[in-house]
Amino acid sequence: MNDNKPSNSSDSGIDMNQELIDPGNKPNLKSIMRLFIIVYIFLLLFASMLQAWNFEFGMIVTEVVFILLPALWYWRRYRVNQVTYARLYPLKARFIPIIILLSASMWLINMVFATGLVSGLMELGYQPVVAIEPPQTLQQYLSYFVILSVFAGICEEVLFRGTIMPAMEKHGLVPAIILSSLLFALFHGSFLSLISTFTLGVAMAVVVIKTGSLWGGIFYHMLNNFYAATYLYVAGQYENTAEVDPQSYWVFLPLLILFLAGAYLGFRLLQKHSQVEPLLLNREGWLPRGWFNWPLLVGLLLFLLMALTEMAIGFGLFDLVGL
Repeated sequence: MNDNKPSNSSDSGIDMNQELIDPGNKPNLKSIMRLFIIVYIFLLLFASMLQAWNFEFGMIVTEVVFILLPALWYWRRYRVNQVTYARLYPLKARFIPIIILLSASMWLINMVFATGLVSGLMELGYQPVVAIEPPQTLQQYLSYFVILSVFAGICEEVLFRGTIMPAMEKHGLVPAIILSSLLFALFHGSFLSLISTFTLGVAMAVVVIKTGSLWGGIFYHMLNNFYAATYLYVAGQYENTAEVDPQSYWVFLPLLILFLAGAYLGFRLLQKHSQVEPLLLNREGWLPRGWFNWPLLVGLLLFLLMALTEMAIGFGLFDLVGL
C-alpha cells in the first residue's frame, strides 16, 4: 500500500525537488548555511533581549520572526514546491503511537544523562544556570505549553527539518540528518544540552524521513517540549527539592535500560511501518561534501563563546547580574 509519498531513500524529496525547482535556482548547501548563520546571529543579537524584557512575548517573536519567516522566505526565494520539498504530507495515524513512545523514551534518556552531567559538574562547584524560570501557576504553565510546545514545535521544524535538511539531501540522507542536527544543537547555545539536543534533532529528522511527513517531526517536537514544560511546572511546585546522593546514581540504571528499550522498540516500529529503506544501508558518508565552511566556523565560534559564558557563570567566574 503506497500511502507515503516518498517511498525510499532515493525519492524522499530529492529527485522530485530537482524536477520542480528551476535548475539554476535550487536550494544548496552553501545557501542554506548562509541562511542558518544569518538566523543564528539575529537570534543572538535580539532574541535574548526580547525574552529578558518579556519571556512569553520574546519567545513568540523569536519563533515567528527570527525562525519561521526566514524559512518561508527561503522557500519563496528558491521557488520550492513546499509540499514536496518540506514533506508537508499528512501524518498517517499509524505513526502517532510510535512517535509518542519514541519521544517519551528519548526524552527520559536525555533527562537521565543531563542529570548525571549536571550532578557531576556540581561536585566540582558548578551551579546550574536557570535558562527558563519554571511556571508557578497553571495559567503560566498553559502559556509555556503554547509557546514552548506549539510555537517552537512548528517554527523550528519548518526551519530545520523542513528547510535546512532538504537542502542537504542531495549529499545523502544520513549526512543531511547529521549536519542539520548539529546546526540544531549549536542553535540552542548550551554546552550542557549539546548532546541531548543533537540526539533530539537526529530522532526528529529520522521521524520526518520515515513517516514522509514534516508533521511527524512537528508532533515529536511538540511532545518533547510538552514533557519539558510539564517537568518545569512540576519541579517548580517544590522549592526544597532533595539532592540525590551521587553514590546512589546506580539505582537509575534499571530505568535507563527500560528507556533505552523503549527507544529501540520505537525505532523498530517506525522502520516496520515505513516504506523508506534503513538509512545506514545506503550511507555514502557521514557529512555532506563541503560541510566545513565559513558559516559553520562562525556558528561554532559563537557557540563556543556562549558555552564558555555558560560555564563561567555556573562556576561563579563572573555574574551577569552585576554587569
